[in-house]
Amino acid sequence: GRHDNADDVANETAGEVIPTSKNVVNILLIGADYQSGDIARSDSMILCTFNKTKNTITMTSFMRDMYVQIPGYYKNRINASYYIGGMNLLQKTLELNFGVEVNGVVEVDFSQFEKLVDLLGGVAIELNYQEAEFINVKSGSKLTAGTHNLTGTQALWYSRNRGDARGDFNRTNRQRIVLSKIIEKYRSSSMTDLLAMMDDILPMVTT
Repeated sequence: GRHDNADDVANETAGEVIPTSKNVVNILLIGADYQSGDIARSDSMILCTFNKTKNTITMTSFMRDMYVQIPGYYKNRINASYYIGGMNLLQKTLELNFGVEVNGVVEVDFSQFEKLVDLLGGVAIELNYQEAEFINVKSGSKLTAGTHNLTGTQALWYSRNRGDARGDFNRTNRQRIVLSKIIEKYRSSSMTDLLAMMDDILPMVTT
């Protein structure tokens, strides 16, 4: 809960934020899960750093179970900040705890994520046996170990999988793999195709 005068509650301006240069842009991607109601926790958080000088994209996952100081509140899991105060509070939480400047935020509901992948015609992902079996159980598919062009539903279950030995670490790695494949697909699409998809894509994201 919020206790503005408590000693162990962080000041919203505490901490030093490292500003990005004009050639570096940090965009926070939030995968929101609305399964349990209208208020969502941030099920996945990936900071995409675009370096215009080096022409690179770096992705950094923030584990949803990390215990951090939430500005103006007691310490809690990092995804609770999104539940409490949405994009704005999550952005402040990242800046307070990690010193990163977040230049923009994009949220995608997981139910929309499936449609985004399908609009691209799926994404090619290499699966091991455990990953294939997990997707099969959850979606009724008949995948085997190897590379498959995953549908939106299959890609979503691949991204949700945390059932192997490394749990959420492998889960966030899968999310980065899917995101990389999506970016590759968009980069290889023609401008005409991209513009044709915009009317369908833009209503699915919140910025």
